[in-house]
Amino acid sequence: MKVGIAGGIGSGKSYVCRRLSNHGIDVYDCDSAAKRLMRSAEIQSQLEQLIGCRPDKQALTRFLLASDDNAHAINAIVHPAVFRDFEESGKEWLESGIMYESGADHYVDFVVVVTAPEDVRIQRIMQRDGITREKALDWMRRQWPQDKVRQLADFEIVNDGQTDLDPQIDNLLTQLTIGTHQKTTLPKNKTTMQQTILAISGKPGLYKLLTRGNKNLIVESLDASHRRMPAFATDRITSLADIAMYTETEDVPLMTILENMKKLEDGKKASIDFKKASANELHEYFTKVLPEWDRDRVKNSHIQKLIQWYNILIEAGITDFEEEMKPTEGDNIDDRKEQE
Repeated sequence: MKVGIAGGIGSGKSYVCRRLSNHGIDVYDCDSAAKRLMRSAEIQSQLEQLIGCRPDKQALTRFLLASDDNAHAINAIVHPAVFRDFEESGKEWLESGIMYESGADHYVDFVVVVTAPEDVRIQRIMQRDGITREKALDWMRRQWPQDKVRQLADFEIVNDGQTDLDPQIDNLLTQLTIGTHQKTTLPKNKTTMQQTILAISGKPGLYKLLTRGNKNLIVESLDASHRRMPAFATDRITSLADIAMYTETEDVPLMTILENMKKLEDGKKASIDFKKASANELHEYFTKVLPEWDRDRVKNSHIQKLIQWYNILIEAGITDFEEEMKPTEGDNIDDRKEQE
């Protein structure tokens, strides 16, 4: 599941992202990434060809402000590079002040908009950057209206300086967990949660359950590092055995889909590069795996995640998916928490 954090200038979305880090969530900052990537030789070369001179800050600003077409031309170079970098980063959360204008929303499953009253936003911008009210308003008008973004977003966090953020963030994380199961998986039965192979939100890769503590699980990563660490209920742990994907007729367990992939690939890693494959290539590949998959409810990111997980399992020598993901009833830390 990938989540975008949107919000206009002065809304405080970056502050919300820092608060999310307390939950172990590392958010990809599109603005910082764009500045970094624009210093790369590849992007510098493309920009120089576009504007006809060395693309320093002053030259880019002059070219950018000369016309809307110029701005679109620069964005056509920078934005795709940022999105590729995001997908290669392995992060699941993305922050962008121009979520819909840039097309970043196509790379996430849900969008959360951070909002604040206009006067609050203006005061924040003026104090932060030492500019006049008129200049702050000018900057705000260069972005989409807050109400327009709010209508398009899936969730909202009010950051007006008075409303407590923590309950909103906790509720968001809960709703996202529920929403994920509604969109891509079967409902989770907490009394029979299967969690031999685990995915942990905000942490890359997959993990194998080793032992159970009083209030946590001890897990080991399935990559070459075999790193061991504790996992808590607040980490939003999902068992691969609890996941199913929508088809046009019925939900198909992930174990069955992985088995289909193993047969298609003759037990080897996936023949498709999920990071570089186009949407059409992903669709063509997944149709071979699951012909009746629901084109409306299964997103490209879900297919990419599935292929990534399959490769991790194959590399780890896990090929008997039904055996490795069998139920481990009573081992769910969520259940123990409720019983305390």
